[in-house]
Amino acid sequence: MIKQHTLLFLDIDGVMRTFPPAHNSDARTRFTGAAVDGLRDIVTQTGCEIVISSTWREDNMDALNRAWEIHGLEIVKSRIIGATELLDRADIPSREDEIDKWLSDHQFKGRMAILDDEVIGGDLRNWQVLTFQETGLTHRLAQQAIQLLKSGPVFG
Repeated sequence: MIKQHTLLFLDIDGVMRTFPPAHNSDARTRFTGAAVDGLRDIVTQTGCEIVISSTWREDNMDALNRAWEIHGLEIVKSRIIGATELLDRADIPSREDEIDKWLSDHQFKGRMAILDDEVIGGDLRNWQVLTFQETGLTHRLAQQAIQLLKSGPVFG
């Protein structure tokens, strides 16, 4: 069970990056300034722990670790406690399914926020801060995540 009671599920593309993935590793690690500032604010103001829910968890964790360093986000790197599991099912599992499984497996109870540019439905929709691929995480959206983590509905 998680001791910390604030948790952020973090997608990368469409949140930290606003353009399609490139094959050049330098381009993969380039995050927008607003997203870097916003994520830093979220972590420093809430003390949340982070679970990576991005497809980057499959084969790009090295690039993600470089990106944290490039952007001076060591504080973010230090708060990462894991990643959602890539579900192996005949049908394509949704991000919601993967997050729901993580929450269940870890018996999480507390405040949380989900930063993602894919719409999260069902029971988890109340915890989503929806970003947009064209703009990513903005100051306004970071403030919404901070409010969820500080005073939003408690999960579990």
